[in-house]
Parts: sequence; structure tokens; C-alpha cells
Amino acid sequence: MLYNFLFSDHFIWLSLRALTTLLVTILSVRIFRKVWDIFGKDTIHQKFTKNVLSAVIWVIGVIVTLRWFPYFTDVAVALLAGSGIIALTVGLAAQESLGNAFNGLFISLFKPFEVGDRIHLINADITGFVEDITIRHTVIRTFINSRIIIPNSVMNQELIENSNFYNQQASSFIDIIITYSSNVEKACDIMAQIIGDHLEFVDTREPEDINILPKVPVFVRSIGLYGVELRASMWTATVATNFAACSDVRKSILCEFEKAKIDIAHSKIIDPIIKMD
Repeated sequence: MLYNFLFSDHFIWLSLRALTTLLVTILSVRIFRKVWDIFGKDTIHQKFTKNVLSAVIWVIGVIVTLRWFPYFTDVAVALLAGSGIIALTVGLAAQESLGNAFNGLFISLFKPFEVGDRIHLINADITGFVEDITIRHTVIRTFINSRIIIPNSVMNQELIENSNFYNQQASSFIDIIITYSSNVEKACDIMAQIIGDHLEFVDTREPEDINILPKVPVFVRSIGLYGVELRASMWTATVATNFAACSDVRKSILCEFEKAKIDIAHSKIIDPIIKMD
């Protein structure tokens, strides 16, 4: 009976209908995602919603496709209804998938990070940029341009350090050790001027403090064995611009220190000489 059905004209007609339905589903998903990308915003909530709705379209399309074959639908339902092992397996798989979906929903609603944020997962010791979030997982792009796929259930339990949360401004320390024979006050003035005049520098003082606090405070961090350690902070608008800005500042400081006869301290490692009598 099954053999006759598979090679009948009716089955061929149903197959063409099913294939057409499947193609329409694929086309619908692609059109939906393209339209969403044009009119939607690149936020974690909209990324998650887009992926959820795409999955819904796929599920509807697959169900409609299978409904063209009532014979096989009845067989599949009978097998699932009569097999406790299959039902248990499907239930366990669905439990994990639903867990990831719900955790993804919570991440989308409470927004501990956004697409494009630079985050550090403390427990996993992973640092990178959030690239995408799906029903099942979150995609992290590392600094070497690789992708780390993390299940949403794991992501929702992580301790997350977000460099872009609430305020995208970033700061790095500029630490320099000068010799004791160098002019400390002059060195501080040079560091403050170079940092404050940099195009990427962001003044973080409150309006009422502008006439009270210095634009770039430079501190004597420590008085060590080899010299005086000076520290200042380089603030930029984003984390992405901070590294290059700090590099520019350090090079300029070295150049100006050389002109001002301010020496950088360095340690000398002397190997002990042991004489054997």
C-alpha cells in the first residue's frame, strides 16, 4: 500500500505542493529578515525578536509542508503516542531548548548588554564584543576575530563586566617612572598637557568643578627603588578609541621628556659573581 502510494500521481502532486510550500517558507524568512534589518534597530532586543519570529515562520512552514502528507502525519503521531522513550527524549531536548529560549528572552528584556558592547565574562575569562543573540545562543566576537558561541542558559548565569553599560566612556592609566634627578613638577605638567590636548580626550569633570579641579590630574603613585612613578588617566568616548589614543599619548610624552631632559627610570639586573677559592 505504501509502495503504491509513493509512486502514485497523487503523491507526486503532494510532493510538488510540499516543495512549493517549503520554498515559500525559505523566501518568506529571507524577505522578513531583510525588511527587519532595514527598518529595525541593531539592539539585542530586536536581534532576539527577529530570530524568534524567523523560527516561528520556519515552524509554521514545516507544519504546513508536512500536512500535505496526511498518511505520514498519522504514522508519526502514532509512533510518538505509542513510544514513551521517544516522548521522554523529545521532552528532555525540548527542556534544554526552552531553557535557552527563556534565558535569551530574559537577556533581551533586562539588557545586561547590547549588540556591539565590549564585555568580559569573569567566570569563563572571555573578552569580546557581542555580535548576535539567537533563541539558543549568544555570539561573542573576540579580538582575534573568532566567534565564541555561548548557550543563553550559560550566559544568563555569568558574571558580566560590561565596558559600555550606561556610560560608554573608557579610561586607561598612563604610568611612567622617572629618575630622582628629573624635575617631577615639569614631568607632571608635560603629561597633563599632552593628555588634555589629545583630540580623543574626554573631560570628565562636572560643570561646577571645571574651575576647581585640574583638567588632567597627575599623581605620584609611588616612590620606588628605581624612581618616581607618575600616573594619569586617559579618558576617551569609547573603549574602541582608548587603546590607540593611549599609544599616541605615550609616544608624545617620551618625545617631550627627551626634549625637557627628563629621564625614564630603568632597573639594572646584576648577576652575582661567586668566587670559588
